[in-house]
Amino acid sequence: MAIPMYDQGVALNMVVMLRTGPAAFPKDQFPELVWLSNLFGRAASNLVLSEELRRVNQDLDREMKAVGEIQRSLLPARLPAIPSLDLAAYYQPSKSAGGDYYDFFPLPQGKWGIVIADVSGHGTPAAVLMAVTHCLAHTQPGSPLKPSQVLDYLNHHLTALYTSQNENFVTAFYGIYDPSQRTLTYACAGHNPPRLKRCQDGTLLALEQAGGLPLGIVPEGNYSEFIQQLQPGDQLIFYTDGITEANDPEGRQFGTDRLDHVLEDCSLQASDLLDSVLRSVDEFARGRPFDDDRTVIVARVS
Repeated sequence: MAIPMYDQGVALNMVVMLRTGPAAFPKDQFPELVWLSNLFGRAASNLVLSEELRRVNQDLDREMKAVGEIQRSLLPARLPAIPSLDLAAYYQPSKSAGGDYYDFFPLPQGKWGIVIADVSGHGTPAAVLMAVTHCLAHTQPGSPLKPSQVLDYLNHHLTALYTSQNENFVTAFYGIYDPSQRTLTYACAGHNPPRLKRCQDGTLLALEQAGGLPLGIVPEGNYSEFIQQLQPGDQLIFYTDGITEANDPEGRQFGTDRLDHVLEDCSLQASDLLDSVLRSVDEFARGRPFDDDRTVIVARVS
C-alpha cells in the first residue's frame, strides 16, 4: 500500500507499507490511513521546522547582539569634562541595535561640538546608517566647520552615497558650546528642538530658531544657525523622539509638556535631572514596551 504524503495539496513523497498475505489492506481503511499518515507526517515536519527555526533565531540573535555591541562602541565611552557644563547622558535602543546617535567633539579654543541624531527606522538597517553617519562626522576634512556647514557636509555625503536610492533619512541637531562665553551656536536638521529652562526667571524655551530638512532627503539642505546665550543655572535637554513619543497603555504620547514638567525642579544636577526624565517616562508608560530608541543628553550650565 502506497500512501501519498501531501504538502499544500501536492504529493511530494509516499509511505509504502508491505504485508504478506492476500487482501492485507482493506480498501475502506485507505482514506483513514491517508489522513492519519499525513497528520503524523505534518507533526514530524513541524518538529523539524521548529528546531531549524530555533537555530536560525539563535544565529540572528547572536548577530543582532554583535551589531548592537559594535554600535555602542561608536558612542562616547565616557562624557567629556566641559568647563561650566555638567553633563549626563542615556542611550537605550528598542532592539539589540538602533539608530540613535550622540557624540562630543573637542574643538579649538576650548569649544565643544555636541551632536544628537536619529536615523529613520529601527534595528539593523538604522544601526548601519547610524554607523555611516558616525564615520562621516569623524572624518570631516579640513578645519572645524560651523554647525550649518557640518550639517551641509553630512547631508551632501548621505544624499550622494547612501540615501538617494531609498527612503532613509537622519534628523540631527549640532551645536558648538563655548565655555568662555557660555554660548551655544547651533543648527538643526529636522530634529526635536532641545528644551531650555532658565532657572533664574523660570522661562522655558525650545531651541528652534535654526532649522532645515532632515539629512539625506535633498542634496541642498540650506541649514541656518542661531546663537543662544546661556546663563548659570540653565538646564538643557537634548532628546530623540523615542522620549516624547513614548506611549502609555491607552496609546497616548508622553509629549513635550510632560518633559517640560520635569524641568520645574531647578535644584537638580544633570545626573539627577536625567534620572527624573527617565523615571517620568517609565511611570507614564506603565510597563508598556517602548517602540523606538531612547536617547537623552542633559546639560546644566554652572
